[in-house]
Amino acid sequence: MPGGSHRIDPFDRQRGRGRLDGNQETMHPELFTLPGGFGIKTYGFCMMVGFLSAVWLAMRRASRVKADPDIVLDLSFLSLVFGVGGARVFYVVHYWQSQFADAPNKLLAVINITQGGLEFLGGFLGAFGAIVIYSLAKRISLRMYMDIMAPSALWGLAFGRLGCFFNGCCFGGVCATAASAPAYPWAVRFPFASPAEWRQWEDREVTLPAELITVSHEAMQAWPLSDELLRMSVARREGPRREMEEMRRALQEAKAAAPDAEETERLEAEAKELSASYAEHRAKLRALELAQAYPSRVQPHRQSSVTEIADLAVACSSLPVHPTQLYSAIHAMILSGLLSALFYVRKRHGVVIAAIFVLYPVPRMLLESIRADNPTDVAGLTVSQSVGVGMLIAGVAALVVLYKWMPERSAYAVAKPAEE
Repeated sequence: MPGGSHRIDPFDRQRGRGRLDGNQETMHPELFTLPGGFGIKTYGFCMMVGFLSAVWLAMRRASRVKADPDIVLDLSFLSLVFGVGGARVFYVVHYWQSQFADAPNKLLAVINITQGGLEFLGGFLGAFGAIVIYSLAKRISLRMYMDIMAPSALWGLAFGRLGCFFNGCCFGGVCATAASAPAYPWAVRFPFASPAEWRQWEDREVTLPAELITVSHEAMQAWPLSDELLRMSVARREGPRREMEEMRRALQEAKAAAPDAEETERLEAEAKELSASYAEHRAKLRALELAQAYPSRVQPHRQSSVTEIADLAVACSSLPVHPTQLYSAIHAMILSGLLSALFYVRKRHGVVIAAIFVLYPVPRMLLESIRADNPTDVAGLTVSQSVGVGMLIAGVAALVVLYKWMPERSAYAVAKPAEE
């Protein structure tokens, strides 16, 4: 997919906020906003639904084979903590140079996962290690409880991938005709300032109007205007300025009436804090103000309005790409069902968890070949592909060990005592 064949003018594209088959919206990073302006992220909501339903299914599975659901609950919360930690560490190491090395506050950038930034393989390995240590310490059957939880791990992943889809991360490569039309009916377009759009702009596969490009002469960098600025309401954009003006007016009146009064001193302290906050707000709006400095495309004698710039951005969706997030979600859901079926017919403890190591990596490595967000920086493979090779080898070795040297049932597989 040579970049030159897909360079198109944004005004020739179909207007849309990221479309599936040219009609449906595909990216909703924020599910809804609570009173007070606090937004609920779709990615986090999908992760929560996936985790809670996966735990419920694992506990139900444990009850059906007379295992202890309370142990499953303990292992689930261990998996949550160490899984998220492992997934974040894996992501940070993977993208350190491109996303974290130049961050003003590296620690804050590392721990901020509100926009995603988790990798399943790192989370899986982190959770796996925590469960192994816990099982050895508590002398419970590692093989049996791993088998119980294995299908739920893939079930939760399916919901996580849906969150990736609505968040716009983990996107696929361009799948478009020479005329930039979707090559497949299920190809998707992501909106302006989405990760897919940014990558295509960096790779010179798409162009952007000058109004939508932010330039930093100090850092010698250029990047698309933040979509957050374009979606910001007038109240949020202008509210701090009005609040600052009211504070200044109140302070002037207080100084004129009683310059040495305690109320005046209190207002001065509040005005100082508000001034610092307002300066930060103005800095955020700087890129939008520079964009407004361009002449209006409707009436060139005046400057561009925020509405005109926002409308311009709406026209600038990405080229059609593979919805690899949905491919991954379907793969995970199917594999979860297969593992669940295997769990109830298995004759040997440990087979189900070993099956994950064998069955998950191959489709994942194929999916990596059509993803566009992961660099091939490990011997021509992506990091996930290289880890997948290791998982596949470990899975085959585990099956050999299970069938040649391990008993069918774990010695620590004890049924939960019946409640009196």
